[in-house]
Amino acid sequence: MWLEAIGFFLLSSVKFAVATLPIALRFDFYTALTISILGGLSGAFFFLFLWRKFMDMWNIYIFKNPNKESILIKINKRKRRIINLKNTYGYWGILVLTPVILSIPIGAFLLSQYFQKKKLKFIHLSLSIIIWGIILISFFKFFYQSIF
Repeated sequence: MWLEAIGFFLLSSVKFAVATLPIALRFDFYTALTISILGGLSGAFFFLFLWRKFMDMWNIYIFKNPNKESILIKINKRKRRIINLKNTYGYWGILVLTPVILSIPIGAFLLSQYFQKKKLKFIHLSLSIIIWGIILISFFKFFYQSIF
C-alpha cells in the first residue's frame, strides 16, 4: 500500500491529471486527495525552483559555458508552439492549463522562463493544483460510485 502511494505520488508530481484517476479508484477520497495534491505541489516546487539551479549547474560544469547569453538559439516548430502558447493564453492561462492539459514540468518551465518577474507564481500554481485536484478527485469518485 505504501509503495503504491509513493508511486502515485511521484506520478502525480509529473503527470497530475493522468495520476488522479488511478489514485481515486485505489484510495478513499481524503487519501487520494492528499496523495495527488502533495505530489503535484512537490513537482511544482521542484520544477519551478530547483530545475533552474540544476540547469545552471549543467551549463557551467557540462558545457563549460557560464554565460548563457552567448548560446545561439535556433528557432524550430517546437519553440514557435511554446511562444504561441505563451502569447495566446498568457500567465493565467498557463496556470489553469498546467495541471490538466500541460504537464507540471512543462507549465513550470513556461512560468519560470517567460514570467520571471511574477513573484507569486508558486502560490498561484499551487492553488491551481489544489483546485484541479479537488475537482478531478471529486469527479472520479462521484463518477465511479454512480456507475458501480
